[in-house]
Amino acid sequence: MEFPQQQKPAGDSKITYPPGVKEITEKISNDEVVKRLKMVVKTYMDMDQDSEEEKQQYLNLALHLASEFFLRNPNKDVRLLVACCLADIFRIYAPEAPYTSHDKLKDIFLFITRQLKGLEDTKSPQFNRYFYLLENLAWVKSYNICFELEDCNDIFIQLFKTLFSVINNSHNQKVQMHMLDLMSSIIMEGDGVTQELLDTILINLIPAHKNLNKQAYDLAKTLLKRTVQTIETCIANVSTYVCVYICIYIYICFFNQVLVMGKSSVSDLSEHVFDLIQELFSIDPLLLTSVMPQLEFKLKFKLKSNDGEERLAVVRLLAKLFGAKDSELATQNRPLWQCFLGRFNDIHVPVRLESVKFASHCLMNHPDLARDLTEFLKVRSHDPEEAIRHDVIVTIINAGKKDLNLVNDQLLGFVRERTLDKRVRPQFFILT
Repeated sequence: MEFPQQQKPAGDSKITYPPGVKEITEKISNDEVVKRLKMVVKTYMDMDQDSEEEKQQYLNLALHLASEFFLRNPNKDVRLLVACCLADIFRIYAPEAPYTSHDKLKDIFLFITRQLKGLEDTKSPQFNRYFYLLENLAWVKSYNICFELEDCNDIFIQLFKTLFSVINNSHNQKVQMHMLDLMSSIIMEGDGVTQELLDTILINLIPAHKNLNKQAYDLAKTLLKRTVQTIETCIANVSTYVCVYICIYIYICFFNQVLVMGKSSVSDLSEHVFDLIQELFSIDPLLLTSVMPQLEFKLKFKLKSNDGEERLAVVRLLAKLFGAKDSELATQNRPLWQCFLGRFNDIHVPVRLESVKFASHCLMNHPDLARDLTEFLKVRSHDPEEAIRHDVIVTIINAGKKDLNLVNDQLLGFVRERTLDKRVRPQFFILT
């Protein structure tokens, strides 16, 4: 949509109402305002973009509906009806908008966004109107007009926060689809995504938020999947380097500045960066495979940190990424994989223990990596810590229980050797 240089009508310009609708002003009761607005809503709903005569006829009415009387009206029903009218006005007058003031447009879209909070209660008698409002906004991509506003990010952040806060398990697939359409068009058709807007999406992936609202988590996850797939489709014929860069353009800034540059102030989610990496990997491993080369140096550095707890946190993260089913991270990032394997010999007992526990999942999900793991498990089978020697045996036994072919002769040899360890309980040697 564009901003036409259309002159606002003078204060005494006549407002034409639909047939049967009397003037709507602050002098009449709320009930009467609602009654008249319902007829106005019906008129705009029935109009289409080709209705040139009606568009001109009701232009002053469209401007009137964006006045402070309506946008600041305390009555919930009045605000909802006005929001529905405004959504239809943007549809009818597209690609131009009848509102020339950027400040007015911001007020209108913030007003419409506030009304979308009504989507939360699916049992409300007004829910169908709230759904109509959402559907209309998504179908027309009305919010895309805000790209021309200097402070459009304020509007988008409020919109995303609202949608993530109202989504719940009572919503059907259509509601979720329209929310996704609305947000993905903003992400994919704008010039970029700011850190604040990205935080609004990513915060829903953090375990604490995920547990509070599973539907918001699913919505964020699906939104990220959709935007990545759309980018990849658009650049299918572009070189690999450019492809990787564009695929992660809405994430790379965050990870580069937080992990690589160590800037914790760039995002409110900095302290949750490991949780976010894990979640993004589960959403789309290819996405994280693209991000990982940018972070490999810093992660390798952290694996060699003097802080045992910091090394433990990185080992836990990488164990989940390397060990995940269908993960190709170990083959695609060999230097990082080799650096990770070095933690089997870490001086910090919890780090060695975590590494050994990881081996169980890795053997079962990635038998092709058994050769890499064997030598490190061999060393740990002689670890001075009983708990680690015990977990080496448990790791091999668990893999063997799933499929004896997962356990090579060397690993079985470790088990036989540990039968001499009187502190290891006999039941761990049963493979059936």
